[in-house]
Amino acid sequence: MTRIALTCFMTLVSAGIVGTAIVGCGRRGPAVEMVEGIVLLDGQPVEGATVLFSPEAGGSEGGLPAAGRTGRDGSFRLNAAGGAKFGAGTKIGDYVVTIVKQDHDPIPPPDPDKPPSGPPNVKVWDVLPVLYKHAITTPLRATVKKGKNTYRFELDSSAVASPKK
Repeated sequence: MTRIALTCFMTLVSAGIVGTAIVGCGRRGPAVEMVEGIVLLDGQPVEGATVLFSPEAGGSEGGLPAAGRTGRDGSFRLNAAGGAKFGAGTKIGDYVVTIVKQDHDPIPPPDPDKPPSGPPNVKVWDVLPVLYKHAITTPLRATVKKGKNTYRFELDSSAVASPKK
């Protein structure tokens, strides 16, 4: 999958989760627990990263996928898929945590004197180590329990995935 396609996919997944949460505000969703936290890279807050909680495969509890976006101070609040109150968190359970932040070259404005030629060829790159972006390589895990859950994810810019055995 190309980087642009992956970026589009991740954006759609995040938008879908947030959209589902917003649409579901008028109805009662699943019971969820508050989940918030902070993301740091080499001790500095990471702004604009997407934090995804995916239920651990084979986990004893039936988790619910959730996502949040970090603010200027690196803080986030999870929004569960499935109609829970916006910013409320996710269900009790064990989760694999992935964190993604990408950037891209500036997108040139369209030239009004030329016909549209399709999407521009824009270079996209990962701001955070790729290790944290994939469920099979991330070392990050979380267990959501009853009540308020607060996590601190300290990422290392020199982190690399170890080879599969």
